[in-house]
Amino acid sequence: MAIFEFIEGWYTPGRRHLALGYLSLIDDERIALETLEFSNL
Repeated sequence: MAIFEFIEGWYTPGRRHLALGYLSLIDDERIALETLEFSNL
């Protein structure tokens, strides 16, 4: 269970992805949300 929590809790969202321009999943989602909020102004 500890290995699963590590992979899902840190490694997967924190790992940088080539397809996202070397952004982590968290950073990519944050930027997308900020862009969406900004475009709705």
